[in-house]
Amino acid sequence: MNPQIPEDAQAFFDLASRFVALANDLSEEHGRARVAAAILWAASRYGAFAWAMSGAPGRQPPEEALDLFGAQYRKMMEDNLRRLREELSPADKAAGGEP
Repeated sequence: MNPQIPEDAQAFFDLASRFVALANDLSEEHGRARVAAAILWAASRYGAFAWAMSGAPGRQPPEEALDLFGAQYRKMMEDNLRRLREELSPADKAAGGEP
C-alpha cells in the first residue's frame, strides 16, 4: 500500500485497477475501442442501478443525477488524460502501451 494514500482511497484505486487489468485482457480479443465503449456502457448501467437502489429516485431528479455523474466522469477523465500525458514516454505512446 502507498503510505501517502489513505486506506479507503487505496482500496478504491485497487478496485479500479482490477477493472483496468480485465479491460487490458479483453482488449486483446475485442480491441481497445470496443472494450472502452463496453466499459462506458457498463459504468452507466451500473451507475443507474446504484442510483435507483440508493433511494435517490423521488429525492433527486434523474437530470440532477446525470449532471453529477457526468461531472465526476469529466473530472476523472481530465485527471487521467493529464497523468497519461505526463507518464507515457514517446516510445510508449507510439507502441500503444497499456494504461
